[in-house]
Amino acid sequence: MLSLLIILQVILGIVLVGIILLQKGKGAEMGVSFGAGASDTLFGTTGPMSILAKVTWGLAFLFMLNSIGVSYIIYKSSTSSMIRETSASQTAKKQHAVTVKIPEKQKQDSGAQPITK
Repeated sequence: MLSLLIILQVILGIVLVGIILLQKGKGAEMGVSFGAGASDTLFGTTGPMSILAKVTWGLAFLFMLNSIGVSYIIYKSSTSSMIRETSASQTAKKQHAVTVKIPEKQKQDSGAQPITK
């Protein structure tokens, strides 16, 4: 189910980008209207929504619903924490101390001399 939703998400994203790139920008006529004597159309009504705009809104809505669905499924399927809990016995095994005894002869030969004033 999750893989199907992720594939649908990728397809929706690609189609949504394609449809957005096919549309004409809203500010495309602004430069023409300054010198053409049609100053009322500079920031006026844009007219009815085109079919591409309606499809874009619909795909964007489906994209958002699918995103919420994918995140909900991932949230519900993830029951474990990112930080794994360790038992006391595992922690004790990792923290055992290793002591190394240095023979007396090696202590004397180390060349360390006491500081005297």
